Amino acid sequence: MRMPEFTVRLEHQATIADGGDKLQLKVQLNKVDVGGDINYRGFDLGEVLLPEEFTYKVKLLNAKSQVVQELTKQRLSLRGKQKVMWEATIPDTAAAQQYKLTVEDKLLAYAAADVQRLREHLALIRDYFAADATLQQAVQDAGRIIPDDVDRIRLHERSLQELEALHARLKGQFSSKLNLSQNDPQRLKTKLEQLQHVLQERRHALNYTLATLDQQYFNRGLVLANSRNYSAAQAYFRKSIEVNPQFAPAHVQLARIDFVNGYLPEAANRLRDVLTRMRIDPGTEAVAMGLAHDIYSTHISNGNNLTSRGAYHEALDAFAAARHLCSTIGGLRCSMPALSDSEARAARGAYRAILDKGKGLMARNALQEAEHAAEEALRFQQEYADVLHAERDAKELLGQVKFQMYLQYIDQGKRYLAQSNHAAALGQFEEALALEQKYMFKPVQELGKLAQRAAKPVLLAKLSQGYEEARQNRLGSARELTSDATAMQERFGLQADAEVQRKFKLLGERIFTQECANTQAAYDQHLAHAKALAKERQYLAADRAYAEAISAASAKSECSIATFTAKDGQTAIAPAANYQRKLEEIDRLVTSSRYQDAIRGYNEAEKHYLFNQVNKFGLDHISLFNYAKDNLRQTFTASVVEHFTQLGEEPIAIQLLTSLLEKGYSKGKTKKVQEHLGRQLAVKDAIRNLKDAPKVLAAGHSGNNKDLKKLRKTYEKERKKLSGQG
Repeated sequence: MRMPEFTVRLEHQATIADGGDKLQLKVQLNKVDVGGDINYRGFDLGEVLLPEEFTYKVKLLNAKSQVVQELTKQRLSLRGKQKVMWEATIPDTAAAQQYKLTVEDKLLAYAAADVQRLREHLALIRDYFAADATLQQAVQDAGRIIPDDVDRIRLHERSLQELEALHARLKGQFSSKLNLSQNDPQRLKTKLEQLQHVLQERRHALNYTLATLDQQYFNRGLVLANSRNYSAAQAYFRKSIEVNPQFAPAHVQLARIDFVNGYLPEAANRLRDVLTRMRIDPGTEAVAMGLAHDIYSTHISNGNNLTSRGAYHEALDAFAAARHLCSTIGGLRCSMPALSDSEARAARGAYRAILDKGKGLMARNALQEAEHAAEEALRFQQEYADVLHAERDAKELLGQVKFQMYLQYIDQGKRYLAQSNHAAALGQFEEALALEQKYMFKPVQELGKLAQRAAKPVLLAKLSQGYEEARQNRLGSARELTSDATAMQERFGLQADAEVQRKFKLLGERIFTQECANTQAAYDQHLAHAKALAKERQYLAADRAYAEAISAASAKSECSIATFTAKDGQTAIAPAANYQRKLEEIDRLVTSSRYQDAIRGYNEAEKHYLFNQVNKFGLDHISLFNYAKDNLRQTFTASVVEHFTQLGEEPIAIQLLTSLLEKGYSKGKTKKVQEHLGRQLAVKDAIRNLKDAPKVLAAGHSGNNKDLKKLRKTYEKERKKLSGQG
């Protein structure tokens, strides 16, 4: 097997241009081509046989062929657009000297990428020849795509998409890479264009089918419906509205099939949606209205047939469906007088049937069921009042049933009374009395006496129970039982009964006695609490406890609880309680930042303490100085400093101010009070005619505290001013 041979030819040109004092040197590649065995199955391989890299040396020689400059290992890509092998500018240091350029050690290098490129190109050529069979198969597959085959339209669409993707892939694979415009031995480009034409035709037809798929399915369904194959037709109509839920013709045909199959409510509901919620063409609207009238006529016919068979309620349902159809579909021709007459016949029949049922139940003494039947007849009469408004039979039947129940309650009550089951007997008599008041039938004269006989033992038992509840100190329950007993006494005319009156009196006395006992216990409890608090020197709380004891006793004045112990105790601790009340008020004033009021209050509390000798109650009084010194509100302490300053008690004010500053209070906020203290001390020391230097005296007053610098400076300045040195 002969190995193919090919030649890579390169031509280059070297130029030296004189630029005055410079030489412009350039070596340029003029021509690159590949010759020899470069044809493969009709395709020229010259382009892919070019090596990626070309290396060489460039030498600059003088007239004596001596190397002036040498550039080794130059590289140039033969695939790129760059054709300049070397270019430079050098100074011309030897005028009139002859230079020349040579290119040596030329080497073409094939890399792994060059080999891979050649292999891929050869594989592309083989794929080109294999693509002919693929194209033939694609044309056959395209011929099997049937755009109007709506049952398999999605399958045809997927097949067309696959063929379109195949065409795009083949066209992109060969048209540009193999330059089929110049060399196309298999006429692949022409065949691709032919396939494209076929696919475009199929795409146009398929898109039309998809765009009108609701109509396509509808047409198929219509053909099947006309041949009475309703099940298959229904499937196509449903497909039509799956594609287009608002396609009115398909909805109308589905309604017709429901009508044919006897599903009248479903057919009517679908037609109502079509005619009231969808856009509809005149032809479809006419078909829908005709079908609606057929449904209406069928309801009327069914209703009349049901009435003739005695199925009155079912007939009324049919007439109601017909009336609803007429009221919800505008323009539907309905004979309302005929419909009303039919409804009236059915309503009267249903009404009589209910009454007959109730009378039969009453005859069998099934009074509860008969009552329900009579009430049902009354409700039915109200529902169809326009037809049955003059009827009185239902009301009369209910009255007859209630009278029988009335007699039954009385008889049962008598039996319970004979058994001394008074509560059960009273229950029966009360039911009878309730019926007697509600219905206008002739009363049984002995009912009142019977009820009174049954009520008295029940009332006495209730009073006895109330007495026991009061004895157990459950006064709420006892009062409730008393209220119930009073109502029973009035209802059954037992107000004058001596035994009942005696029981009421005993219960009232027991409740009163227990209430007084409870009041005394509450008084004693508050009193004991007050004494305990006083013993713990909580006089203000004790005063409140004494007040609560007195209030508890006063709330039930008729019990005459003696309160002198609490009043005496309250009077005895009054000085201490008032002192503690004042301190409590002072704390409140400080909390609300009313500092001047708090200071005045504290002074008043101190006077109260001393005048009333509160110390004998074991309470110690804290001076205003100590109260302010330990107070958490530093602004209040500052106000007390100003208070002592204004009183002329400078040492106390300075001591309190020093404590305040040690706790971190801002020096800037004490500037004015320090100046005030300094001036007052200076005036007093001047009056006392102290001879020490002002600076020494100021230091003594401030205790050399650096935080009281303003006090010292003010003192020194004021002393100098007073001595005439300022």
